[in-house]
Amino acid sequence: MIVCKTPEEVLDKVRLWKTQGKTIGFVPTMGYLHEGHACLFEESLSKADKTVVSIFVNPAQFNDPEDYAKYPVNTEGDLKLCESKKVDLVFLPDKETMYPGGIPNTILKIPNLMKNLCAVSRPGHFEGVLLVISRLFHFVRPDFAFFGKKDYQQYLLIREFCNTLAFPVEVIGCETVRSPQGLALSSRNARLSQTEKEESLLIYRSLKLGENQILSGMKDPVLVKEIMKDVLDSSSKIRLDYLEILNANTLDPLEILEGEILLAIAVFIGSVRLIDNLTLSVPIL
Repeated sequence: MIVCKTPEEVLDKVRLWKTQGKTIGFVPTMGYLHEGHACLFEESLSKADKTVVSIFVNPAQFNDPEDYAKYPVNTEGDLKLCESKKVDLVFLPDKETMYPGGIPNTILKIPNLMKNLCAVSRPGHFEGVLLVISRLFHFVRPDFAFFGKKDYQQYLLIREFCNTLAFPVEVIGCETVRSPQGLALSSRNARLSQTEKEESLLIYRSLKLGENQILSGMKDPVLVKEIMKDVLDSSSKIRLDYLEILNANTLDPLEILEGEILLAIAVFIGSVRLIDNLTLSVPIL
């Protein structure tokens, strides 16, 4: 496994592989890797000839400096996991390498997909995501890029970003990986106490209850949201950030529950913010 710390090193390897007719799969991460990331690596390994993983905690996407400072880091463990999964190259830049001269005062927005959910709860977050992704795509030149659908809004934004700016990259969304109890795997889970982890299972329980209500024929999003919220409100440790039922393609609110549907939740458990979602399809009558 090759470890590169500069864009020039990455480009040298990528250009060589491209001259050999190899396709490049890319998984951008912020490290503290877990089985969810490993599944993305496996998707890339199955589809592309070479797999590149980046590990970079991007300061541009944190609207809360304390959240950035507390983000867990385990570079040694991350590299071991990448090697065990047969990743071909790990790009491990530092902040000065990614943003020479500091984070640029450039704002990238896709307004129609940034009007709700985390775009509102975390101002500036997705602008920072699009900034770092654009730079990483220029460095890695991937044919395929893999993103977990746990961050569903991010997945939609990056897919639209690539379409709009004609990046020659196929953006592939991969299903959320969960613990046996249903908790979506996340690097932030490491900051939860055992009690908080148990309380966090209510997130998935709420999503599944909402899904079941819709599949049973309930059409009113207000009623479904009330039922879902009751589940979350049953814990004094959970503070709701948002609970939304939206069109899964446009992120527009729904008046009638039909078509492609996204159920999305963000909560705080203690100081840790967790997000999760489910998508489902209901025939339009």
